[in-house]
Amino acid sequence: MIDKKNLGETLIIHDLTFELRRSSKRTSIGITIGRRGELILSAPQECTHEHIKRVAEEKYRWIYTRLAKKEMLFRPPRKKEFLTGESFFYMGYNYRLQLLPTDQLDTNTPPLSFAGGWFLLRENERDQAQEHFITWYSTHALKWLEHRVADLAQHVGVKPESIHVRDLGYRWGSCGHNSILNFHWRIAQLPPLMIDYIVVHELAHMHESRHNNAFWRRVKQTIPDYEERKQWLAEKGSMF
Repeated sequence: MIDKKNLGETLIIHDLTFELRRSSKRTSIGITIGRRGELILSAPQECTHEHIKRVAEEKYRWIYTRLAKKEMLFRPPRKKEFLTGESFFYMGYNYRLQLLPTDQLDTNTPPLSFAGGWFLLRENERDQAQEHFITWYSTHALKWLEHRVADLAQHVGVKPESIHVRDLGYRWGSCGHNSILNFHWRIAQLPPLMIDYIVVHELAHMHESRHNNAFWRRVKQTIPDYEERKQWLAEKGSMF
């Protein structure tokens, strides 16, 4: 039989809507902001709405600060038009795009290339530019990662089975139970220091599946300033 007291309630406090979760095991009120900005209040079983509301109001500044960061993190990037002069990140730096007139090119000229600090796109390939950029980033990300993973894995004390680059949605990387590492193709846009942090993060998961103290200790052994890099990604990752 389901205990209705343990079912989630909806609690509206001013302009914010919370999911209220009660538990007989809790002794204090906690506030969690989910990955997509959902608000969760966890409270003791017999705690009154008035007391819960008072605690939440005391945390209003903190809640709005965190929600603002979530909005920045998941704000969709500005859609690219793939015009001459438009900028694209690669290894943390911005490089401009130049469209190349098709009638002046050799038939062997690739759809997209990088030379002299410019991304070079065949003009007749502009409609497929998004796909060409994803392919280009994926190829160069894999080359970079194969080198860095091999080096950093020795420091972490693990040996991944394989590395893959694909679209991981909002995640920069993931580590499967079979020791296969996956990375987002956008990782090629990040500064190398951030790439190293993401790599070590996933390698550490081969020791510890959870983000517990033991996990972060392993990360810190290889990346002593991991907290600064983690914060940088949280604040600026949406740029890439």
